[in-house]
Amino acid sequence: MSNSNAGASVEIIRFLEWDETDAAGHHHYASVFRWVEELEAKLYRDLGLPVTLFGQIPRVKVQMEYRRRIFFGEVVRTQLNVIRVGNSSMELDFKAFVGDEIAAEGNYIIVHSPDKETGSKPWPAEWKKKFLNE
Repeated sequence: MSNSNAGASVEIIRFLEWDETDAAGHHHYASVFRWVEELEAKLYRDLGLPVTLFGQIPRVKVQMEYRRRIFFGEVVRTQLNVIRVGNSSMELDFKAFVGDEIAAEGNYIIVHSPDKETGSKPWPAEWKKKFLNE
């Protein structure tokens, strides 16, 4: 986990596995989303937050651009960064690299909603500080 001023960040390095490819012979488009979820879980673990947070943070906006195909066996380095933490929302961005080349990048916004009936709630102050590396 990084301690940059922009916010908390995490990284994973992996090979593109055979089951992550599609009939065209390169990565299936959803593979990158799975890596981002893996990174997000790592972020919460590294920050000492509960993994049950996943059931309380719906995505309200997601976007991704694919810049390069990734082929079976290639090494992929994927990064996730906290960009902004609002009252009850958080914006994160991600990049997947093959070597120094960006293969995919995007961002998404989540909202802290621990109670399905009442909607969003402010982030706990101690969590917000962790997200922001304060």
